[in-house]
Amino acid sequence: MKRTAIGIWIWTLLCGMAIAQPVKNVIVMIPDGCSTELLALGRWINGGIPLALDSRICGLVKTYCSDSPIGDSAPTGSTYATGHRSQDGFVATYPARSMRQDGQRYLTDSSLAYSPMFTLLEAAKLQGKATGMVVTCFFPHATPADFLAHTPSRKQYTRITKQMVHNPCDVLLGGGRDFIEQSFRAGYSAPDVLTGKGILYARDFPEAKKAVQNGQKKIWGLFAPQEMDYEIDRNPAEQPDLEQMTRLALEALSRNEKGFFLMVEGSKIDWGAHNNDLTAAVFDFLAFDRAVDAAMQFAEQDGQTLVIVVPDHQTGGLSLGNRRLNSGYASASAEELFAPIKNCKASAEKTVRNLLDACRTDTAAIAINLGIALQRDFGLSPVPDSVLWRLATVFIRHKTAKKSVQALTQVLNPHFYIGWTTYGHNGGDVFLAMYHPQGRGLTGVIDNESIAPFVCREAGLGNLDSLSRLYFAPVSSVFPDAVYHEMAYKAGERGEADDPLYLELTLRKGRKLKIFPNTDYMELNKKRIPLHGMCIYNGKGFYLPLQTAGLVR
Repeated sequence: MKRTAIGIWIWTLLCGMAIAQPVKNVIVMIPDGCSTELLALGRWINGGIPLALDSRICGLVKTYCSDSPIGDSAPTGSTYATGHRSQDGFVATYPARSMRQDGQRYLTDSSLAYSPMFTLLEAAKLQGKATGMVVTCFFPHATPADFLAHTPSRKQYTRITKQMVHNPCDVLLGGGRDFIEQSFRAGYSAPDVLTGKGILYARDFPEAKKAVQNGQKKIWGLFAPQEMDYEIDRNPAEQPDLEQMTRLALEALSRNEKGFFLMVEGSKIDWGAHNNDLTAAVFDFLAFDRAVDAAMQFAEQDGQTLVIVVPDHQTGGLSLGNRRLNSGYASASAEELFAPIKNCKASAEKTVRNLLDACRTDTAAIAINLGIALQRDFGLSPVPDSVLWRLATVFIRHKTAKKSVQALTQVLNPHFYIGWTTYGHNGGDVFLAMYHPQGRGLTGVIDNESIAPFVCREAGLGNLDSLSRLYFAPVSSVFPDAVYHEMAYKAGERGEADDPLYLELTLRKGRKLKIFPNTDYMELNKKRIPLHGMCIYNGKGFYLPLQTAGLVR
């Protein structure tokens, strides 16, 4: 009897250990700026067919950043990547200002303010896992930058690009060719750096797909000079959709025996919502949901993959219904409400661009062609000539800028029975969807700071705070006895205005050490030495792995 009890205890313990095994792979999917209202709208536009997300939704997530109840993409994405809230514009960087639960702001610890914070993707790299990102924006934009770069300004694309190129993920699919091909302006060749790290750079999807099918594991496929087109405007012969890119990334990354970490962003849901451009936002959301379906299929078949789907914030204050339905809303049919949206053929942004490309500064021609476009692409007719001329005048004055697109959406949206409250972000909770092969997960209303620690526990990625201290130590802590001579850019050189060419240190015995900002190498007496990590320069200071001092002894 005693042996039987012991046997049962051992069997139970072994089962518990098996259940507690870390997941091998992690997929984090972020529909940027996506509101919960967009779930309902997307489902109706999709013919009432359940979304891939529907059966996996398990809770809500608070979205505020360190110092404001309404968050920006940079700090809210950073929160998912690092486990710490940050402030407006900060990319995986510790905030200088934070906020108590009652909303009162305060200055953070000055020794931590502006210091880089280690991310989930960087932790996965340390574990030997393959890493990747799939986006529809240009790759140094806020959310992808949050997982691989560190700066207190999301707008410093030159700096962010350099950091991402010198500390790359294995697979990057999306937009942003210009940032790679114009890197010479910042004094280096990004294609050469990528090639040196065994990464193939592809400019079109067929090339990227063929390379992966032929066994290529590391690839950056950038399929547009800047951001990719909205789904409703996309030419399948020229650009892949988010599902295709997600499936290709999974094919490449899953060849790593140690597993992988993949971040997928439906980037331009947010961009469409910022302009209240309904067709842009809703069809990009449906494209994102198809990518979710691809990820969930992979995870269910693989049995070792955690999938988390969560927006970073809401944008636009979307509502299904507007003041045209103050009365009669309960008698409005689905056909009346949603057929006009289903039948649209373009985004408002593409409409403005096409008109300006065709008619340039001819107000009359723009007005005439706008009337045709509104009938053909949006089913809107007749539109008064006064409205068409007013819009044409706005287009000529502001070109393809947001003011032109927003002027057009102000005319379109009442036709759709859709309401918007802002061109900015709004601070509501967002949905959380999850698949865990062993059934564990987060539920209820959770804090956005809870996502990264959960992923670290489930995937065995370690403690991000400890890794930050190890890999992003102030240079004065790494070389406390050195004499510093910071070298500024020479006259006429192009690059980030506040990034020096290098930091020169005089060490013991007069040895000269040059540390190059936002790269993975340094020079000791003109001999190049690889770093075990990165030298991050973010405009506030230099940060190095603590191990760096041991490389020059």
